[in-house]
Amino acid sequence: MKNNAKIICLFVVLLFVLVLPIDVFAAMKSSSYVIYDSVMHSFDGPVISGVAHSISGTTATITWNTDVAADSFVIYDTDNSFAASREQGTSNKNYISHSVALTGLSANTEYYYRVRSERVNGGITIDNTTYNFTTGSEPAGEDEEPATPSGGGGILIIDKTDKIAPVISDISVAVVSPSSVEISWTTDEEATSFVEYGESNIYGRTFGKWELELEHAVILDNLDSDTLYHFRALSSDDWANVGYSEDRMFTTQKGEVPPEQEVEAKEDLEQSILSRVSQEIFNFFQRLFPAVSLNEIGLDPFTDIKSLDDFSNFVPAPILSGTPGVSFTATEATITWTTDIESGSQVAISSESEYDPNSVNPYKQIVGDAEALSTEHEVRVYGLSPDTVYHFQLRSKSPFGPTSRSRDFVFKTNIEELVISSLFTQIIDNETAVFKWVTNKEADSSVKYAPYRENVLAIDMSKTIKDNAQVIIHEIKLTDLEAGTFYEVEISSTDALGNKVIETLSRFSTAEDDLPPSVSNIKADSTIFVDRGNKIQTIVSWITSEPSTSRVYYQEGVHGAGIELIESTILNTNYTKEHVMVITKFKPGIVYTFRVESIDSGGNVVLSDPHTFMTAKKKESIIQVIIRILEETFGWLKQLT
Repeated sequence: MKNNAKIICLFVVLLFVLVLPIDVFAAMKSSSYVIYDSVMHSFDGPVISGVAHSISGTTATITWNTDVAADSFVIYDTDNSFAASREQGTSNKNYISHSVALTGLSANTEYYYRVRSERVNGGITIDNTTYNFTTGSEPAGEDEEPATPSGGGGILIIDKTDKIAPVISDISVAVVSPSSVEISWTTDEEATSFVEYGESNIYGRTFGKWELELEHAVILDNLDSDTLYHFRALSSDDWANVGYSEDRMFTTQKGEVPPEQEVEAKEDLEQSILSRVSQEIFNFFQRLFPAVSLNEIGLDPFTDIKSLDDFSNFVPAPILSGTPGVSFTATEATITWTTDIESGSQVAISSESEYDPNSVNPYKQIVGDAEALSTEHEVRVYGLSPDTVYHFQLRSKSPFGPTSRSRDFVFKTNIEELVISSLFTQIIDNETAVFKWVTNKEADSSVKYAPYRENVLAIDMSKTIKDNAQVIIHEIKLTDLEAGTFYEVEISSTDALGNKVIETLSRFSTAEDDLPPSVSNIKADSTIFVDRGNKIQTIVSWITSEPSTSRVYYQEGVHGAGIELIESTILNTNYTKEHVMVITKFKPGIVYTFRVESIDSGGNVVLSDPHTFMTAKKKESIIQVIIRILEETFGWLKQLT
């Protein structure tokens, strides 16, 4: 009986599915709601009808209808091939009657356009018909004088018909140091200064500045010594036309191998003094390392000690717990682990091609801080290559005793991500703002913006302006902003493979910006390059609340907030929220005080509180380690040296 009931229920369900029309599942409606469900059905795009336009000066309003609710976009260009098309519209899929106002158009110019709508369930329709219109004249007096921008600086666009890119000439390369070069060139009109560079003609890195000038100079820092680099210069004028130079190459200088530190031998201490020191050290060990067993080391453990090196035999190495945590992107990795006692945090790392398991030092660089003692360890590694296998080893050392070394671990970085950098906002007036940014690969340009109404984000009022041209330097101009209104602005780029990157400005306004960015997550890490004569490299990183520049002030020793630090890095004018500065001038084993500085596009400056850290040491014998720590622990021992 139960089986018969199951068969009947199954028959009813199948009948229900087969007989009822598919759109019953797709949209169940009442007077107060609509429920959408794809039910594994691919929907056709909406039916577009009634396309029309109206012109008012340099603004065109495009209208059309769809048979179902959908979003609203207009694709337009001055060429009917749409080779360099732009888009404006809204991604809200709530309308069957659509209206999009095209702003920022040139006066007395013919435009071609098509309309596009996408319904809730994913069906897209691009109207096959190409329409055209011609804009009117500029309102009187609109283009008479250049405006002085508030906040971010810059120049108001004057020539609105310029379509010719700057011509780049007279390119030269000057070596500044083994890790930096200066690229200079000229252009036939005022333009920005950017350089794409990398170890192949695919490049992958871009650096420069937004100031408009005829004579250009860009310094590339943090390069590998004795390495061949490809580069090309890029300059964009004030109408976003970009000029490119041909591919060129340079080779950095060979780095100098720093001299090894002298190791002072302290092995001839008198036996009577050594006996006294031994007993004090043993008492200290018992307090610091209660796990040391007297059954293992004997009742008179220091009888056979002939030198201070022998002390390390009685101290257990830190125990590394479990498998390390590894999170990574295309160019960075964060590695975490724990130990049973407080110890330093270092990671030895090499790419697959550089890893040599048969070598005494199989890894090419050591990253981290051996002096900062903790049981919770985190080391960040920068400057990795995309889509590359890396070998790494954890290393932790307590104040006394040997260094714990893990087995070899492996991870592979992600394929190169699309990255936004040098994000810059230029406020022209209360209604107009220009957003500029740079990507590491060619991609399109899009700005989506929505106003806040009574401190609530009005998503239904969002608009999008998009430029479909695949470029490195991006520029989108908004001309219909409201004075005194805050907006959420979403800046995005999508490359030809569909990879997308988004940067969000949570509360943007054309009102004068008088608040500096806030600073957080300030860190300093030192790296030792084993294959470069134990070269010391220090990475200072921090995060700001808005895109801003980067600079680090520093000085040897410990200093308070009232002391002006006399040395600094070169100002990095790349506007970003995530700041990374690489410093190669620090001496090994020295305490430094540093402060980070960031300036937003409005000229507002934030300078952090002083921070201190000690750089990594090149080499240090066990004698040096023990003597140094004993001097810090037992003040009377200083009289013996």
